[in-house]
Amino acid sequence: MPAVKHWDPALGPLQLSTLRRALQAEGMVTAWWSDVANSRTPEHAHPFPESRWVLSGFVRVTVGRETFDLGPGDRLDLPAGTLHAIEVVGLSPVVYVTGTTDQSLRSSPAR
Repeated sequence: MPAVKHWDPALGPLQLSTLRRALQAEGMVTAWWSDVANSRTPEHAHPFPESRWVLSGFVRVTVGRETFDLGPGDRLDLPAGTLHAIEVVGLSPVVYVTGTTDQSLRSSPAR
């Protein structure tokens, strides 16, 4: 089951470039996303593994019966084929970086 990981300050300041650099150092293709308050993405799955690392704002990711509330510096890794739904929580938009080891997505980033 997925687990939330937290930003390690030893990696540098929590900012877009350091999040992307950290995922790229793991061999991932990265993209950044922003979703407005109260937006929802219905349950879906990707045929590739996905990491989601929050820069600002708050997002709730539901995986089966598990709910993960992510805030700044929180990361959730999902294996390929994992059904999940996403909801932006609170009044602010969320900005996060996604990463995947599927190099075929280099020109079309993971959601």
